[in-house]
Amino acid sequence: MTKRPEPYSATIMAILAVAFCTWALLTLPVQGAVILVVASVLGWSGWMAFSYARPVKSRKVIAVYLCAVGFQLIHMAEEYTGGFPHEIVELFDSPRDWPEKEFLLVFVFGFGALYFFAGAGALYRVRVANFFLWWYALGAGLLNGIAHFVFPILKGGYFPGLYTAGGHFIMSGLLIYFLIKENRLLKAEEQQVQPAVR
Repeated sequence: MTKRPEPYSATIMAILAVAFCTWALLTLPVQGAVILVVASVLGWSGWMAFSYARPVKSRKVIAVYLCAVGFQLIHMAEEYTGGFPHEIVELFDSPRDWPEKEFLLVFVFGFGALYFFAGAGALYRVRVANFFLWWYALGAGLLNGIAHFVFPILKGGYFPGLYTAGGHFIMSGLLIYFLIKENRLLKAEEQQVQPAVR
């Protein structure tokens, strides 16, 4: 019988995700905040379903994740040079401003650092680090990519992040595929070991 993992990591990450979502909903333009809330829910759900009990072991998965994070920084460079925070405020006629300095500090530098720390943690099968693999795969990658194809339709023209949005689908698709495959392999390994233990 498979030993159940400790519940503390899941609880702590759920609390941190709720705190982050609350901050986003209270300070950012609502439409941008809603994307972050959905990304948090998707990331936590994917983590719980596939990588919480069996943290990633394969270096291939972590390498794909780190390449995806590198791509995310390229994507955010396009967003920044195109004035993404200002453009999203204008697109939705938001009463809340989104200062570029806050965008850089929180989403480029802050999350950028977290993503790389998570990659290092995943190398050592740190359970919490695996949350960020799913955060990118389903949230920053897939959901963000979809949003960047919707924004230009709403605007009726180019929206910052559009040119690199397709890369999100490729990177997140690869990462989701490898994460699910890894879970199946680890589950199969467990089932082979269990009869031997009995």
